[in-house]
Amino acid sequence: MPEQEPRRLAIRWPSLRRRLLLYGAVPFVVLGGLVAMYYSGNPVLRNLVSPDAPSIPDDLRREFGLLESLQIVCLVALAGVTVAGLRRKRNLARRAALWALLIGTLWMICEETDYGCHYLDLLRGDWVAGESLEQTNIHSIGYVRVVLQNLALFGTFIFFGAFAIVFHRSPNTALRYLAPDRLSVLAVLLVTAIQEIAWKAASRVPPGYGSLDGHETEFAELGLYYLVLLYAIDVIFWRSYERPA
Repeated sequence: MPEQEPRRLAIRWPSLRRRLLLYGAVPFVVLGGLVAMYYSGNPVLRNLVSPDAPSIPDDLRREFGLLESLQIVCLVALAGVTVAGLRRKRNLARRAALWALLIGTLWMICEETDYGCHYLDLLRGDWVAGESLEQTNIHSIGYVRVVLQNLALFGTFIFFGAFAIVFHRSPNTALRYLAPDRLSVLAVLLVTAIQEIAWKAASRVPPGYGSLDGHETEFAELGLYYLVLLYAIDVIFWRSYERPA
């Protein structure tokens, strides 16, 4: 039986300028702009990012702002990219990973939209102004949120930071195939710096300044979703790791 040829890794990245735009300019402008708008002191800009409408219960006001809406956009785009990947990839292990990513993404969309409950309540007019509703999602429960935030922080620095730097020139082609673009380190540093700015700004505003009070990590959450979306696009559309036909 003839020996199979080894898989060959091919990477067709966009130009460095475009990658710098994706990994540097976009997170800087979008996240930095959202933080600047929210802490600007201008109530119109603040409410665009995270509304403080009295007609919406306190716990849900931030769900209808630009910040949370962009998170949903990233997750929906990630689901679409993953479905496209399932149509392109034939390797069993990669398909299994893509199915896991798709299921996890759909679960996060349900979590971020409270399984659609607050949209249905808004349409039906079931809310009592200012009444705090019981959370129906898992990741917003106090101790669960803390654990998930710490895991996400640790995983982001390990995978998009250390893994990207250490394995981008590994002699193992499978590791090179999986290693994120080194420019993801730039995105991680930008998101981290902007999140620190958001925390410092939050410490200087009066209590009850807006509907993000106590939920300032939503900025970093958007950055993480965007980074995972970029990674999925990279691996699915810009890289191939196949045996020669």
